[in-house]
Amino acid sequence: MTLADFPALTNLPKRQRLQLAEELWFSSVDDTSPVSPRQRAVLDERWSAYKNGRAKRLSLAELERRLARK
Repeated sequence: MTLADFPALTNLPKRQRLQLAEELWFSSVDDTSPVSPRQRAVLDERWSAYKNGRAKRLSLAELERRLARK
């Protein structure tokens, strides 16, 4: 299934398409998926680094530059 299967969606304004994409994404999230202790530790470490300013942050412009190189 592709976007071409739903031509009316391609005519929606960008903001509405993004809202729909977000709704579709979150409708597929399974909150019952188990997270291993190791995965939880990595997530906790990364969150702590972010909150304490130790994580390197990218600007939107830098992210776009990196994505364009791929």
